[in-house]
Amino acid sequence: KKVIESAHTTIMMSSLSARLQGGASSVSKDIRYADRAPMFRWRPRKHVAEQKDVLINGGIWAFAIWWANKSTYSPWQPLMMGFGVLFIRMNLKLMPLMPRPATDDRTEIRKSDTARLGRAFGVVGGLFAVFAAVVATLPSVLMALRITVPLWLLGSLYEYSVGVAGLLGSMVGASFCR
Repeated sequence: KKVIESAHTTIMMSSLSARLQGGASSVSKDIRYADRAPMFRWRPRKHVAEQKDVLINGGIWAFAIWWANKSTYSPWQPLMMGFGVLFIRMNLKLMPLMPRPATDDRTEIRKSDTARLGRAFGVVGGLFAVFAAVVATLPSVLMALRITVPLWLLGSLYEYSVGVAGLLGSMVGASFCR
């Protein structure tokens, strides 16, 4: 472990020295700037899942929409079930990226699990909110611009459209972000 840490330190120091002298380094950009803290640590980062996982997430999205369309009670229940499944899949996707500590200390394990669950909920829930908000404000913006509002944004389809867009945001988060 000490050999790995010293090699990492050597790479980081040579990259930092080259960067301070204005020279370029042959080390990749991710490693070269690893000593800099990101401006917004909480923001979603691009991380494309494997193709089969993207297809599974798309299938979950399509099934939840179909179920919400056929539901005689409320379209939000199937959409929230789809959100829950996408949240669990996002948590599973983050497990290798944010592993549990190798200690038996319950406090550290709980802290690590809480951070991963918070990250998963932040990405999936945040993109749900953003996509839903965009579609929810779309009729007002179109009316203000004196553009004809599409039928799917009027009447009883409005709530359904907002939910579908929100779940699409969750699917995008679970498939393409970390």
